[in-house]
Amino acid sequence: MANEKVIVTENKNKVVISTPGPQGPRGRTILNGTGAPSSNLGYIGDFYYDISTTRFYGPKLSETTWDGATNFLLQDPASDYARVISWELTQVQYDEDNEYYYIDLQHDLNFYPNVTIKDSTNELVETGIDYVNANKITLTMAQPFSGKAYLS
Repeated sequence: MANEKVIVTENKNKVVISTPGPQGPRGRTILNGTGAPSSNLGYIGDFYYDISTTRFYGPKLSETTWDGATNFLLQDPASDYARVISWELTQVQYDEDNEYYYIDLQHDLNFYPNVTIKDSTNELVETGIDYVNANKITLTMAQPFSGKAYLS
């Protein structure tokens, strides 16, 4: 141990600032709005999303018009995949045999969703979640409360 040497070396980094190079090509943009895109909106290569119909256009082929750009209706808007279901305290039932409170929620999403529960004060709450089928869940709870189920 007495014969060991420690050698420390220092590397200094040098930053060179010079004039910038030429501007690169313009990137592509996804624009959005309500209704079909107006002819003067966007540049060649841009895309457009109609938020009212979920129709997607692009790429734009001409500076003066969207004519000729591919467009198609996106399948199943987001609302087909999510629900918010509210319930009131008076709707909560009590199972005397098993000694817990519960509420059945019909969501009609036709799949088994992720579920987040918030009480009436907007605080996250943990409950039991039983998937009755692809369109209905049962929430079980130790104490009754009113709230919202966010399903996605």
